[in-house]
This record gives sequence, C-alpha cells and structure tokens, in this order.
Amino acid sequence: MIKDRFIRDLPRLRLSLREFNELLEYSASMPTGTKPGKRWKRLNGAHDFAFKQRGGKPVWMIGEYDPNAPSDDEIDAMKKRGETPPKNIKINWYRPVIVLTAKECRQ
Repeated sequence: MIKDRFIRDLPRLRLSLREFNELLEYSASMPTGTKPGKRWKRLNGAHDFAFKQRGGKPVWMIGEYDPNAPSDDEIDAMKKRGETPPKNIKINWYRPVIVLTAKECRQ
C-alpha cells in the first residue's frame, strides 16, 4: 500500500520505549503550537476507514516541527526589524525504531 511505502522510506528515529510512550499522540489531528523541535507520535491510517477496508494496517510515525525553524523570540525580532517571518513550519517525519536495553528484553 502507498502509505506503507511512504513509512518504509522515511528516515529512522531511534527512541527508547519510555521516550516513545511519553510522546503525545496526534493520530487524528496536528499538535497546537509550532515550537521548533516539538515531537509527537501518529498512528498513520488509524482513522482512514477506506485504507483499513482495503487491508491497510496503520503504522506509527513520529512528527517533528523543524528544529531549525525560527523560535517565537526570533520571529518577534524579525518583525521588529521589519522582516517578514515565515508563515509555515516544515514538519519532519520519521519511522520510529524502539531501542530496548538487555534488561527490558528479559522482562
């Protein structure tokens, strides 16, 4: 399925199970606030009935507001200088890879 290929081709992001579990989930919406570097998890396809009806299986992905985007303070400074700040922020998407310690594997 197209969604599966899209996810498979994403860059991988290594996370501990704790880090993954602590991310807020936005599977049906986008997070409010566009703070550079902010991350969240998304079960892609979870709310796509037609996709699931065709046999598609939802998969996890990680979204991240571009950490190189200007912060709110930088945007305020740009405005004071008369510069036009960017209106959009890039979203980086990743395929999560959960890294377990040997202790976690024994449990």
